Amino acid sequence: MKNRRNVPKSKKGPFRTKGMKKKLKKQQANRPAPTRQSKQQKHITRAQETVEAQKRQIQTELKYRKQANAPLEYEFSDSDVEPEAKEEGAFENLMEMLSSKRARVSEYSEDEEDDEEDDGEEEASDAEMVSEQGSGSDLGASEDSEAGEEEDSVVEEDEEEDAPPDDGDSTISSEEEDTETVTDPYMLHTAFNISPGMLEALAAEPVSLEGKAMPFGSLGNIYVELPKQNAMMKMELKGIVQRERYATPGSLPVVPDVSSEIKWSELHVKDKIVRNITETPNAMQREVFTILNNYQDLLFTGRTLGNGDELRFAYCLHALNHLVKAVTKIQHHNLKLAAAQPAPSKKSRRNRRKKEKEVIDPEILVPEYRDQGLVRPKVLIVVPFRHSALKIVNQLKELFAGDNAKAVNNYKRFAEEYGGEDTLVFPQINRKPEDYEQTFAGNIDDNFRIGIAFNRSSMKLYTRYYASDLIIASPLGLRMTIGAEGESERDFDFLSSIEMLIIDQAEVCYAQNWDHVLHLFEHLHRQPKSAENTDFSRVRDWCLNGWTKFYRQTVFLSSLELPEYRSLFNKHCQNYRGKIRTVNRVTHGSIRHVVVRVPQSFQRIEVTSLEGQSNARFSHFVSVILPQARSLTMARCLIYVPSYFDFVRLRNYFKKEELSFTQICEYTTDAKIARARDMFYHGSKHFLLYSERSHFFRRHRIKGIRHLIMYAPPVYPHFYPEMINLMANEFQNLKDGVDATAMTATVLFTKYDSLYLSAILGTDRARTILQAPKSVHRLTTDTK
Repeated sequence: MKNRRNVPKSKKGPFRTKGMKKKLKKQQANRPAPTRQSKQQKHITRAQETVEAQKRQIQTELKYRKQANAPLEYEFSDSDVEPEAKEEGAFENLMEMLSSKRARVSEYSEDEEDDEEDDGEEEASDAEMVSEQGSGSDLGASEDSEAGEEEDSVVEEDEEEDAPPDDGDSTISSEEEDTETVTDPYMLHTAFNISPGMLEALAAEPVSLEGKAMPFGSLGNIYVELPKQNAMMKMELKGIVQRERYATPGSLPVVPDVSSEIKWSELHVKDKIVRNITETPNAMQREVFTILNNYQDLLFTGRTLGNGDELRFAYCLHALNHLVKAVTKIQHHNLKLAAAQPAPSKKSRRNRRKKEKEVIDPEILVPEYRDQGLVRPKVLIVVPFRHSALKIVNQLKELFAGDNAKAVNNYKRFAEEYGGEDTLVFPQINRKPEDYEQTFAGNIDDNFRIGIAFNRSSMKLYTRYYASDLIIASPLGLRMTIGAEGESERDFDFLSSIEMLIIDQAEVCYAQNWDHVLHLFEHLHRQPKSAENTDFSRVRDWCLNGWTKFYRQTVFLSSLELPEYRSLFNKHCQNYRGKIRTVNRVTHGSIRHVVVRVPQSFQRIEVTSLEGQSNARFSHFVSVILPQARSLTMARCLIYVPSYFDFVRLRNYFKKEELSFTQICEYTTDAKIARARDMFYHGSKHFLLYSERSHFFRRHRIKGIRHLIMYAPPVYPHFYPEMINLMANEFQNLKDGVDATAMTATVLFTKYDSLYLSAILGTDRARTILQAPKSVHRLTTDTK
């Protein structure tokens, strides 16, 4: 009993009966969760109180210092300024420093803890609310993270908020604030609404565009499409005397002078990023960045394994510059709003614990700033593998933080999960092709998503979707988050305000599942179902009007030119600044890499519509090609099928007709693949159905091919010579007694396969074959 009485009262909580505890717990459970706006208001009030207290302290110190040292300072002063004026200037400088250091209020502090001055009851209730939010739905999280790591990240973010702001990023020039003299491409693109004439041109079906082809340096020839301008003035009368400035339409890009030194200030790249650029960009990087910096859509089909890192630098630089400007603008406006808020009275501070609302004088005008979207995520980068995401984050880390490793939070965990050794083990004797080893090097997991948040001086990984500025994800990872119709747990509100969409290595995404990419575009810029993460007082007007799709910049980077890219680019890319795609001719094509002397026959199938080409191709194959291929002279015939739907259709037909065949597709197990290859090599099976996706992901060397039938031209043009070269003598079964000279290769095509044929035969030869009156064309190795 004595020990219990000696316990200090401060360490012991207030006495409550069981009924009182039950009642308190019930009240806390019914208490609504704090919103972002209430948290922001609390931080604003806290900052203002701190500024007022520091003002009073500094005024008192200056008063006594003036009385004690004024004569001495006046006697030894070298300036003509009076001592009182000097003290006033010092006071103003101190106030300016204090406000820049203490009054930093940002929307990015939503994860901070509640006020430390609250009593124990309020701290307990607030902690319970935070825990309830953390244990909610996991759809908003980019990765499943433990509670301890989330608490550590909150502490790290609090430390970042107390850090002094960067001089280069904390101030906004008067040129940007003056809407009449804006020159920054970011402000020109996002600060103004599009004109009614522009809106009419973009909303038309089809979109009213005017195109022009032009050379553009090392990129070759590009085709620029700009919305047609109506006879409407850019400055229209609004009301009686007030004028509204509309967004500047896009124009033809200007080729940069690569011989001169690059001037980042003229390109409006932030100094914080410029000082971390160690290498001078080459001609291609400067030309790509010039197009991206004009906020125009880009479809670039010249990506190779050699220039992939260079292109990654260009779009990472542009995306990071966009994000830093957006974050700086928001935080700068937060400081202005904090300074414009009236100082809280003593009475209101006493009543804070009683949850009484402070009455604001309606005559005090608070400025309005429109600088945000409906949700926080602004940039979305889609890549196929974790290894690609690792390269992007490393590039962003280098540009944003340089050698300061402490500026990037949770990087160690990221390196462990996205790095590591190669997922695939490549053989050392019969090595795979070089492009295969480079594409599938590193961690090739295709199910991931990660959010990244930026502050003045920090880059935080593993943030929730709605607390992130940048999201890096794979098509499959986004598909699992977005979900499908009818699913209970699905979320796509974070896609409603995407301002920049970058798809790198699009040819690999096409091989994985192109439907995931189409599913992503169908869920962009939809109206959010919840307004929990929206501050409507800061949302831009064009976001509220539903025009975000007209402001989104889309970047496609691929090594192929496919009709699917063209369709997506024309249907879903409606940037009011215009769009650009490369249109370079193919001189020779991949057929020049064929080394086996095999007659190659190209047969055209006449079709009347795009929808009917699948049935026409199947009918032609069944009635013309298959009867010839069933003869004994056509033994060991491999049928190469690019589309999986056509593969299933042929497989079902072969089973129905009870033909001698075996199959290899992307879903076939290793044991069945080995068995099918053995039966085909020794002649146990007449046909081998082989899918293109299986060849893409495994790159088998199928031996024993005597006759090759391509149901359609390969999507990947380098697969054409690769498959034909497998018919060489070194891959044949010499004991079967079949004449090696009786080998054939047949390709079926329609007029809608022009892009595929151009990549194989070259642009000129493909055009000749498509327009020729005869339907069958035969080529040999000598006439390539």
